[in-house]
Parts: sequence; C-alpha cells; structure tokens
Amino acid sequence: MSRQSNPLNPFLSIITNLPPTNLLVDGAAAGLTNIEGLLVPVVGGTTQSDLETNKPCAQMTIIFARGTTEPGNMGVFAGPQLVQAVQTAMPGTSINVQGVNYTATIQGYLAGGGTDGTTSMTNFVNQALTTCPDTKVVMSGYSQGGQVVHNTAKAMGAATMAKINSVVIFGDPQSQTPVTGAENKTLVICHSDDNICSNGDLILPAHLTYGFDSPQAGQYVAKMAGA
Repeated sequence: MSRQSNPLNPFLSIITNLPPTNLLVDGAAAGLTNIEGLLVPVVGGTTQSDLETNKPCAQMTIIFARGTTEPGNMGVFAGPQLVQAVQTAMPGTSINVQGVNYTATIQGYLAGGGTDGTTSMTNFVNQALTTCPDTKVVMSGYSQGGQVVHNTAKAMGAATMAKINSVVIFGDPQSQTPVTGAENKTLVICHSDDNICSNGDLILPAHLTYGFDSPQAGQYVAKMAGA
C-alpha cells in the first residue's frame, strides 16, 4: 500500500498536529471529547456490531473494548485502525467485528475497568465461540479497554481462554500483569512515555498515538492466525 493511499494517514496527520496534551484522567472528559470530535470523520464508523446483528460466521472475529469516554463501541484512537490493519494483513479473510458495549466512564477506569465492560465482552466471546466454533477470536482493547480484557480473561477462566486465538492491547494500564490464560498469545503495545501504561492517571500525547502501531498489531494477529 502506498503512503498516499494509506487510510491511516489522515488520522496520523491530525494526531501529530495536535497541541501538547497533558490531562489528568479524572478531568479529561472535555479535552478528550474535543480531540475525538476531530477524529470521528477520519476513522469513519465508531460502532461495529456484527455479533449483535447476527451476521453469518466469519473466519475471524475481533472483539474490541474502546478507551475511556471514546464514542461508539469501537472508539477512534485504536479500534478502527486495528481492524483496517488486520484486513490489510489478511486479505481475503472474512472478519466479523464487535465493539464491547459499556459506558467507559472515568470512574470505571479509576476502579480498574468498568464491570459492564467485562460482562459485555464475556457475552460476546461466548457467543462467538458457541455460534461459530471455527472462527478465530481476537480479544483486544485500548486503555480502559485493556483493563476490560484483563478482567474478562480472569472471569472466563482457562478453558475458555484456551479457545482464544490472540489478544492485543494498546496503552495497557495493567501492562505489567499477564493476561490470564493468554500468556503466550498476547501482544501489549505500550509507548515508553505513556503514563497510563504505568497504571498512572496522566494522559500524555503518547497515549493518543497508538494508531501508529496498528500495522504491528495487524501483523501479529495474522501471524497468530497462521496467515
């Protein structure tokens, strides 16, 4: 894919031209909403509901949990970019995508991840595995969505996690803790200067730029799927 035709370029252009951003999580809602408003037209749809709408089984199913206050159920900072990257890395592969339906509040992040996210992700994983036993399930999340992935893995247990094909987390607040049952099939992408990855509460520009890393994530998902 040429640089000019890369669908991520408009997103990256906006992100890299943002003014310096240093926000405490508990006061970040307004600032993040303004940034997200700029990005929504660029990433396209912020909601994906293939499992909710009972689409036919696909070869792969991506279940993604967005970050705090992000719009839709996929957000704008990592979810849509991950899907694009997997599609690029696995041409010809049918892919269903489902965003986790949860409130993604600041309070949820400070509490270690919204419990409604754990419930939603658990239900979607079980639905995918039961309805489409041959699909390769990818669990993924960004920021608070990473907390949701960790919490869901603990809640589901080893037998279910053994059926998950891969796990990808961007900007993981629990980056020092392995994902239960997925220790050998997890990619955690954390920027060295991302305070959230140290379980902090300061949102720096490094936490908003994981769109840059989606090609790496897409290649990892493809590798784990045997593509």
